[in-house]
Amino acid sequence: MTNLENENKKQSNTIKEETGKFLDQQRQQIANTTSTISDTTNKVSNNVNEYQQRNRAILDKNIDASNKYQQESINTLQSITNNTIELQKNFANTFQSVFSKFLDNISKAYFNNYLFPQRYTDVYNKTNQNVTDNTVNATRRINDIALASTETFNKSIEIAQKYYNEAAQNYFNFVNKIEKSYYNH
Repeated sequence: MTNLENENKKQSNTIKEETGKFLDQQRQQIANTTSTISDTTNKVSNNVNEYQQRNRAILDKNIDASNKYQQESINTLQSITNNTIELQKNFANTFQSVFSKFLDNISKAYFNNYLFPQRYTDVYNKTNQNVTDNTVNATRRINDIALASTETFNKSIEIAQKYYNEAAQNYFNFVNKIEKSYYNH
C-alpha cells in the first residue's frame, strides 16, 4: 500500500504543479490582455484628441474667415451707403445751382415783363417737379443697385456655407471609415 500512497502523492503533486502552471499562464494572459486593452484605449484617446484638435483648428479658421468676410461686407455696405449719401448731396447741389440760376433768370424776366406771372409760376412748378422726380429716380436706382449687391452677396454666403457643411460631413465620414478600419484590424 505504500506504493499506492506514494503513487497518489506523486499524482497529487503533479496535478498541483500543473494547476499552478495553468493558473500562472492564465494570470499572464490576463495581464497581457489588460495591457493590450490599456494601450488600445490610449491610442484611441490620442486619436480622438488629435481629431478634436484638428476640427477645432478648422472651425477656428472658418470662424476667422467668416468674421473677415462679415467685416468686409459691413465695410462695403458702409462705403455704398456713404457713396449713396454723397451722390444724393451732389445731385441736390447740382440741381440747386441750376435751379438758383433759373430762379434768377425768372426773377429778372418777371421784373422786366410782369404781364406773365402765371406762366412763370407754371414754369417754376414744372422745373421743381422735374428736379424732385430726378432726385427720386436717382435715389431709387442707387437703392436698387445696393439691394442687388446685397442679395448677390447673401447668395454667395449661402453657397459657401453649403460647401463648407458638405466638406465637413465628408471629413467626418472619412474619419469614421478610418476609425472602423482601425477597430476591424
